[in-house]
Amino acid sequence: MKSSMKTQILEEGMKLLKTFTLSYPYGLYKDCLYSTTYDELSRWLRNTISYYKESSLLKQEDPFVIYLNSFRGKLGNIDRTEFQKILRQISETL
Repeated sequence: MKSSMKTQILEEGMKLLKTFTLSYPYGLYKDCLYSTTYDELSRWLRNTISYYKESSLLKQEDPFVIYLNSFRGKLGNIDRTEFQKILRQISETL
C-alpha cells in the first residue's frame, strides 16, 4: 500500500517535472527553470507532505518532512534541479 502511494506521488511528480520550463532572461536565476503551474505544484507538495507525515515513524521530526515543509509558501524556491532532488529522494525509498 505504501509503495503504491509513493509510486503515485512519484508519477505525478514526473508529470510536473515537464512543467519546469519558465526561465528568466537575466539575473542570478537566468539558468534555472521554474514550474509554469503553481496550483498543481502546490497541491502535489501538500499531498506529499501529508503522506510522509502519516507514514513516517518520526512524524513531523522526519528530516524529509522538514525539508518539504521549507518550501510551503515559497514554491518559487523550487527550481527544476531542486525538484529533481526531491523526486530522486522519493524514488530511492521505493
